[in-house]
Formats: sequence, C-alpha cells, structure tokens
Amino acid sequence: MLLLSDFLVLALPLTPGTRHLIGADTIGRMKRGCCLVNTARGSIVDEEAVANTLSEEKLGGYVADVFEVEDFLRCDRPASISPRLLTERSRTVFTPHLGSAEHKVRRAAEFEMARSILDYFSGQAPRGAVNNPAKKPSAIAC
Repeated sequence: MLLLSDFLVLALPLTPGTRHLIGADTIGRMKRGCCLVNTARGSIVDEEAVANTLSEEKLGGYVADVFEVEDFLRCDRPASISPRLLTERSRTVFTPHLGSAEHKVRRAAEFEMARSILDYFSGQAPRGAVNNPAKKPSAIAC
C-alpha cells in the first residue's frame, strides 16, 4: 500500500508502539513523491527522518499541525522543532492544531469541563474520563 499511495494521512494515537512509526525505513518504502500528513501526534513521525527525506526529495511534502516538541509525556522530547525541517519551506505546510477553534465547539467544551469539575468536587469521577483521574499519566518511551 505504501508503494502506491500519493498521500499518507496519520490518524492514530501515540503509544510506545507508534512512537516514530514513520521513520527513515517506512519513508523508504513509500512511493517517491508521496505527501505525508500528520494531524495525529507529533512523535508518531521522526521529524529528523522527514527532514532528511525532504532534502533528498524522496518525500514529496510534509503537512503537520502537531510536533514532537508538543508531546509532553515524552521525557526525551526535543526542545524545539528541527531547524532542518523548518527550512524546507517549499515542501512543508505547518499550521496550529486548531480543529476545535469554532465558537460552538469551544462553548460546549467549556460546559463539559465545568461539569467535570463539579463531578470531581462532588466525589464522582468526571464524566467521559478515559483514564483513572486519580492517577498521573505515565511517560512515553523514556
């Protein structure tokens, strides 16, 4: 499938098994000129490998609104976005992660957060919690 695709759009969670899932080996198996789109989590992509393949013109383009520097559960996350990746302006598009930046969506989220706070202070687990709210999240790949 990788050899045939013109676009690869990532839509998966960051787990120890998906960290740097898209690296030099995976990109090497992709169709020359394929465009990689990452709106999932920054650390799913090895940004240095992407920078290398962009400069070698193996990868046709990279679009992202998430970056490794933003994955705060990684104790070894980079301190900044790779400068080499940022210099590839003709084949990259970077945008802020703003999918929820719409008034009605933000308002609904605010109400849900308020309900969760009220649940917590009344001794209940916040509704919709996908983790155990009493535990801190664990680090990824340290």
